[in-house]
Amino acid sequence: MLSTNKIVNVKVMKTVVAVHDLSCYAKSSLTVVMPSLTALGIEPVVLPTALLSTQTDGFDNYLYEDLTKQMRAILKHWFSLELSFDGIYSGFLGSQEQVKIVLDLIEYNREKNSKSFVTVDPVLGDQGSVYGPVSSTLVENMSFLVTQADLITPNITEAALLLKKSYDENLNVKKAAAWAYELAKMGPRYVVITSVMNKKKGYVVAYDKTKDKIFTSHHNYVPMSFPGCGDLFASILTAMMVKEVPFGKAVRKSDELVSKAVALSWQYKREQRRGIAVEFIIKDLTRLF
Repeated sequence: MLSTNKIVNVKVMKTVVAVHDLSCYAKSSLTVVMPSLTALGIEPVVLPTALLSTQTDGFDNYLYEDLTKQMRAILKHWFSLELSFDGIYSGFLGSQEQVKIVLDLIEYNREKNSKSFVTVDPVLGDQGSVYGPVSSTLVENMSFLVTQADLITPNITEAALLLKKSYDENLNVKKAAAWAYELAKMGPRYVVITSVMNKKKGYVVAYDKTKDKIFTSHHNYVPMSFPGCGDLFASILTAMMVKEVPFGKAVRKSDELVSKAVALSWQYKREQRRGIAVEFIIKDLTRLF
């Protein structure tokens, strides 16, 4: 029997609310976010936006259950308990009402914890197209939500939608930096644009408004992308920001670890639709702190 008097210096884990959908099969959204945050020493608190039988990329006829009603009930209970959190990280939101729920959570939590950190991954589309359930109204609502964030992590499709610009699959680093600067004018202190490609290398381009400084990180091209890569990147970056790692260092380390997970998933011939294999970098994540 373990003696309680031997348990000393118990570390209180910081908490981040993960507002994402839950796919029962394959890695995406919460099945990426939860293990990543946990490995990084952050306790994930879950506010699911939808329940799916599988993730959506590569599967047909999947079950999709909207959980807006349940989200409202969960928040009502949390508010009655006067809970507070160290961070909020939102991903896929399926409706205007879900955006409003996240805004209410942000407002409530900032009253409880003025130092809380908010990440918004504006999940709207990829490769020049919006995702199936995304409407023009949802894009407008997401554009307002990003004004309330500390950090946003759009890909180039989502950056174009937020800025009301034409999609440019050949967006270079210089132009991506200009877009990041424009996005920061909307409100967030930190902007990271992912999926920038140039000369067989992938880039993330980041802007720190607090220092008026651009950061870039690049990785070798891998001829396959996996669902969940954006979720993994934003999870690592959010955890590092909550733990007060300098922004430039956090961006580069997040890119490095996601690149490793992608390369290993491809090297070991993982089926693309099963999503990014977080398991390959769990040990790396646990060693960060």
